[in-house]
Amino acid sequence: MGKRDVVTWTTMLGGYAQRGYYEEAVRIFQEMLQGGEVQPNEATLVNVLHVCALLGDLSLGKWVHSYMDGRLDVVKDGNVGNALMNMYAKCGEMGMTLKVFNELKRKDLFSWSIGIGGMAMNGYGKQSLELFSLMLCHGIVPDGITFISLLSACSHAGLIDKGLVFFKAMQDTYGITPELGHYACMVDMYGRAGLLVEAEAFMKNMPVEPDQTVLGALVNACKLHGNEKILENVSRRLVGASGVGGGTYTLLSNMYSNFKRWTEAYHLRDIMGCIGVRKAPGCSRVDASDLR
Repeated sequence: MGKRDVVTWTTMLGGYAQRGYYEEAVRIFQEMLQGGEVQPNEATLVNVLHVCALLGDLSLGKWVHSYMDGRLDVVKDGNVGNALMNMYAKCGEMGMTLKVFNELKRKDLFSWSIGIGGMAMNGYGKQSLELFSLMLCHGIVPDGITFISLLSACSHAGLIDKGLVFFKAMQDTYGITPELGHYACMVDMYGRAGLLVEAEAFMKNMPVEPDQTVLGALVNACKLHGNEKILENVSRRLVGASGVGGGTYTLLSNMYSNFKRWTEAYHLRDIMGCIGVRKAPGCSRVDASDLR
């Protein structure tokens, strides 16, 4: 192209990010800055902060934050402020997440939900619930995503009674119909607390068919607490179901191996070969700047 504007660059960056080519998206952003052809706008910065969050690249995220501070025409509010919060929360920097949150002039539902979800994700369950109470005091009405964050916080903090209250209030007070993500949080909440019988009963009473996420939460609970009987029940539902990935099959196979049930373990491996699913290999990403 003879002339490329900021929309062109942002479209390229966003396209790579949308398809999962995060490193290439970062490269496009760097070329954009080095070439000096155009300056990033708010949409560009939102996209690159989203990539930083997905990569867990705190160094680049901090650099982008510093770049934004040096631009008088960039307002750290709305989508940009929320993207900045999300980046810090996904990178585990809750201090900076709350600092950006407090600096926002206009806090919308997304701002509050990112703060609540970030605290839940990083182990601050009780603080997450306190922030939710503060949100209600400001007259912000929660949505389904907010309740997923709340239920996740209750799950990780072992606050079963509060989780049940939130699950009921979501439906009775706010008229939000639970989705599979909410049901998965509830099963996970029971499972983490060792209440596997209650977790299985809750799953059986669901008005919708449990998906891999719900069943996977119960499998993880069986792994955590070593419950062979419930593992057998959930395994029958999982094996052969559509959408079940290689990671789930591998987890089931390894758990049968732990129980010395070699026949079932090898059988699951054979099923994986027959239907052509594989466990995605694990990988780690090391930022060289963190080693200095």
